[in-house]
Amino acid sequence: MSAVSISPRYRITIPKDVREENDLKVGDRLAFLRKGDEIVIVKVPEKPIKKMGGSLTTKKNVKKILQELKKEDLRSEGSRGM
Repeated sequence: MSAVSISPRYRITIPKDVREENDLKVGDRLAFLRKGDEIVIVKVPEKPIKKMGGSLTTKKNVKKILQELKKEDLRSEGSRGM
């Protein structure tokens, strides 16, 4: 376990061994998750939606549902005079 301090500007430095073990590079995105009184830092995949592809299944036609939602959204924008 590596411990770090929060700077006066609320910044932290990720220890070198943690960066290397987790293949962290400049520009990578991290998410802070709260689990009870713990804070967990996870690396956000470059394309999180694509990374999840195939992990969810449904018998519904998702493409059709999205098209219908888009049509509804356009109609509601039209009725608001946008």
